[in-house]
Amino acid sequence: MGKGIETRIIIGKILKKIRETSINLDSCFEKSIENHKLSETDRRFIYNVTITTIRNINTIEQILENFTKKINKKEISYFLIISALCQIFYLKLKGYAVINSTCESLKKLSSKKSISFANGLLRNIERNKKNIILNVLKKSKHPIWFKNNIKNLSSNKRKAIYKSVTNKPSLHIYFKSNKYIKLINKKYIKTSETSIALKQNCKIIDLPGYNKGNWWIQDYAATIPVKLFGNIKNKKILDMCAAPGGKTFQLINLGAKVTAYDISKKRIELMKANAKRLNYNIKIIENNVLKISETIKYDAILLDPPCTSTGTIKRNPEILYRKIEPDINYFIELQYNMLIKASKLLKKSGTIIYSVCSLFQNEGINQIKKFLLEKNNFSISKIKLDKSCNYNKLITNEGYFQSYPYDLYNIGGIDGFFIAKLIKEK
Repeated sequence: MGKGIETRIIIGKILKKIRETSINLDSCFEKSIENHKLSETDRRFIYNVTITTIRNINTIEQILENFTKKINKKEISYFLIISALCQIFYLKLKGYAVINSTCESLKKLSSKKSISFANGLLRNIERNKKNIILNVLKKSKHPIWFKNNIKNLSSNKRKAIYKSVTNKPSLHIYFKSNKYIKLINKKYIKTSETSIALKQNCKIIDLPGYNKGNWWIQDYAATIPVKLFGNIKNKKILDMCAAPGGKTFQLINLGAKVTAYDISKKRIELMKANAKRLNYNIKIIENNVLKISETIKYDAILLDPPCTSTGTIKRNPEILYRKIEPDINYFIELQYNMLIKASKLLKKSGTIIYSVCSLFQNEGINQIKKFLLEKNNFSISKIKLDKSCNYNKLITNEGYFQSYPYDLYNIGGIDGFFIAKLIKEK
């Protein structure tokens, strides 16, 4: 089997698997290629076609609808066809070569009828390519569950969110010390005294300071929750959902005495590997934090609970590509139970920072409003404006932080996050 055919079959299978399951792209990619002898070029090609198809599926499906109403979206032929359209329209590969490779791939997988259909359809689209203006295809075909949960936003905000899915995210790096930033030999934007956003692609492990543990990867928005604690040197901090570790490493770097919990063994192993590279000696406890003893109290608690992760759709566009919708009610119940647990583990005058990488009010502001109605010994500590910060315009009138995937493009763009600061008064 030729490499061009093999790679396209792998792409089709990955696209099908992600559409039909809840597996994430990176995991599916690694699993799908592990038994194939592929060059680095082939690996990059497979990943690039796959993620670009997923990012632009809204437009790709509109192109298809203009040429056919008869396509079975459960068949492997559909996934090979949408990946072919990605290659033609977005990666600018030669149409005849893409079509031939796609049809040859189908010969290995499908019936003659599927091959004939795909060949005729793709050649028809290729002939009419000049008449297709991509940015005119604006109809939203994103999942109903997602659209329903952002309908409170203005039309302009919703459109900006949909558009952001098609944009490649910046790579943000957080440094132990600002002295290490000057060692980076790539173009970057400085996002704070200790963080940057890279302006060019590169291999992470090739960047200066990787092996020495001078820095770690962390989105700029994800660094803000820890910054809101203020001076935490020698304070007892509980990180309730610590893995994969970015916020925990920030806490340690600022001199806090951290107790870190997480329930996911896989994520903990990743966190341990990161901690080892960073030369941090940290104990990560694998346990359900809802079940831990309440006898030990903490000066401050960081709660970054599991959520729909809809704020990361630039980084994880498969969230909107999957047929399976997330169990939003499960996340909402878990988040609230964790907030209640945090309130019992906190000392008087202590601080809870609650943060979720979600765009949905039910995971953000609505959780806090419900919590404050039940816990009258807690109050909101409004996030204050700071001239040294990039995010002042993202602080709401109520004193919360709320970002969207289209925000702060002047510093490379960030993830969508909701953050609240809570104080225990008595």
